[in-house]
Amino acid sequence: MKINLNYTKRIIMTLIVILMMSTCVSFPMKTTGSDEPDFKEMADQLIVLVNEARAEAGLNPVYAVPYLNDLAYVRSRECIAYFSHERLDGSMFSDMIDENLIPWERSYENLAAGMGDIEATFNQWKSSPKHWSAIMNPDVTHMGAGVSYEPNSQYGWYWEQLFVKVWDDVESLPGQYYPDKYRIVPKSAGDMSGDSTLDIFDLTMINQYIAGEITLNPLQLENADLFKDGIVNEVDAMCLNAYLLGQVDHLPITTEEFIALISSKLK
Repeated sequence: MKINLNYTKRIIMTLIVILMMSTCVSFPMKTTGSDEPDFKEMADQLIVLVNEARAEAGLNPVYAVPYLNDLAYVRSRECIAYFSHERLDGSMFSDMIDENLIPWERSYENLAAGMGDIEATFNQWKSSPKHWSAIMNPDVTHMGAGVSYEPNSQYGWYWEQLFVKVWDDVESLPGQYYPDKYRIVPKSAGDMSGDSTLDIFDLTMINQYIAGEITLNPLQLENADLFKDGIVNEVDAMCLNAYLLGQVDHLPITTEEFIALISSKLK
């Protein structure tokens, strides 16, 4: 039987609205503490995108450096108050770099704001020749990245990349590393934390993503799409919630199974 997807989606969304009006449905949302976005992981994933782009262009990867990550985070916080390459005290971003710790010759800074998604932010830089030239500079050897979020600020999200070229005779910097592509690797459909167990924490993460409070890496997004329609939204959260409540015994679920699930709740 051929299914009209647009018609089916309208039916599904109508059923969802009816269900939410007829029952008290609540999704766990972000509170504090451990539910805060993992800015360190987000910064690392930003560096991963840099090295993937450089690899495609035949350029050497750049090392991440903890010290530069710390400076980049400070700069992302400063940009909440003053979005500029110039700092509040009138100095430039490069003045922050201690040459005793990072013996550098040249430095570059990329700033972005407004987007809460890693790849969307990276694409902002990609579409800007000036910013992209810093990312693709063949002389750059090391970098740091920083992310900040301030909901009551002008732009909300603030991102910073700090690139340097070190002296030619410098073999390595303390703590330099190449970030892993995916620090969290889901083990099954619905597993957001990578612990092989489906529980309320996985549901919380999906809802935080829907609310724009956290980002998910590509593997997490693939496993969060429990309705297999190519997007992650409230339908996927309802699918996982139904699984946790024992209302379905497998994930992902089909359109027919989802309609049957919603219909059973309305009886």
